Amino acid sequence: MEWILLINGVSPYLYFIVLCLLPDDLKVPAVRAYPVIFLIQLLVTIVLSIISGDKKRLAKVTMINKMIQIPYYIIFFVVAVGAVIFGLNLMGIGILFIPVFVVLDFAVFLSTMLPEEICTIKLLRDKKISGGKFVLYLIGNAIYVVDVVLSVLIYKEYKK
Repeated sequence: MEWILLINGVSPYLYFIVLCLLPDDLKVPAVRAYPVIFLIQLLVTIVLSIISGDKKRLAKVTMINKMIQIPYYIIFFVVAVGAVIFGLNLMGIGILFIPVFVVLDFAVFLSTMLPEEICTIKLLRDKKISGGKFVLYLIGNAIYVVDVVLSVLIYKEYKK
């Protein structure tokens, strides 16, 4: 069941590909539907993460998702910076793009952060990690780049 969550790793790519392949007259309705689709995806992610019987597999899937999303984040960063800089040269409207990019970035990040946090809580409850590591993992899972390293460490904790 946890393997269903692999959709979180590829979903940013899928959203982009679908948007690029849609005819122009369907792009606006698609963009309006994306938040609803994402919220459903996030709700399914939370429910499956909580009811998952095999947290080791959940930790592995989350680690894989984070690895899959590394190119996405690099591309997203380059596009976002480029759009803001280009927009700043057009009467300063680039500053208006920043909140949109922040929300998009946080939404994608949230889809892999929440399962990792649930795995961390389960590690503490099963007494596989100390309280200090628990706090470190919870905070670290919310920091870019650190979260990828911690996903590997959390998976290793489950392998023990």
